[in-house]
Amino acid sequence: MYGIKAAVRRLEFAPDPKDMEVTDITTGRFVFRPRTDKPVSLADLRKAVTKAGYEIEGTRIEVSGSLTPDGRLRVPETGQVFRLEGERRLGELRSQASAESRVTAQGVWKTQDREEIVALEEPRTEEKRP
Repeated sequence: MYGIKAAVRRLEFAPDPKDMEVTDITTGRFVFRPRTDKPVSLADLRKAVTKAGYEIEGTRIEVSGSLTPDGRLRVPETGQVFRLEGERRLGELRSQASAESRVTAQGVWKTQDREEIVALEEPRTEEKRP
């Protein structure tokens, strides 16, 4: 797993290697918190990881910032903007934003047409069993 840390370390938004954690050596699960003063890029992350001989099975992200009028999330420290997907959860964030200047969105991290996207996690509903 040293190879993946070395690959990610080269990215502009990468933290110090000591702040990167392999949480499951068997599956290769790897977690890191990007630098807060640099914009992130899923395309750059995929490229670095693939070049190192690894594969990304899935990505998740947590982003904090302010909501724009069109329902995007702007990170003030970098100016980076994320498109948010998930109408129900986005509605909840909008009502939260009216009371707070900053909101946190989390979910699956995707990219499309060079746009960073957070597919918001919808609240889980418990299924009623007979």
